[in-house]
Amino acid sequence: MLKIRLRRMGAIRQPHYRIVVADSRAPRDGAFIDILGSYNPRTDPATIQVDTTKYDSWKSKGAQPTDAVERLVRQFNRAARKAAAAPEAAAPTATPAPTRRTRSASGKGITPPPAPAAEAPTAAAADETTPGEDDTDAPVLEAASTTPEGAAEGETDTDTAS
Repeated sequence: MLKIRLRRMGAIRQPHYRIVVADSRAPRDGAFIDILGSYNPRTDPATIQVDTTKYDSWKSKGAQPTDAVERLVRQFNRAARKAAAAPEAAAPTATPAPTRRTRSASGKGITPPPAPAAEAPTAAAADETTPGEDDTDAPVLEAASTTPEGAAEGETDTDTAS
């Protein structure tokens, strides 16, 4: 009997799946007949790609989809209908590519990659001021590094114990 099921791919703790047609006796990650799509649960939102013509063709030939594949195909079809109903909403948006985390130089921990530099304001934008706005800089608040007068070293004004 033929099954339409998920085949696990990817590294340890980084799974993504292919939707494949395979013999029901074959191992989960073993031999398969055809690739119908892919599913990546690690993206936000999860990425689902299905070749619906191949899927329908294999179903008509008697291949039985698993429950997980049926849910994924339904979800894919729902998203495709929603995208077809609102084409302006389906326009690709500029989303930042996921960044990889790297080990720090000391090798003791994982540090996130450096954030992209913010764009510097243009000279024209710096010259524009709204009426009533002062050109002086706002005062910078700094933390007190000294103890208040009359207080013993290490004593603070929030201590309630006597």
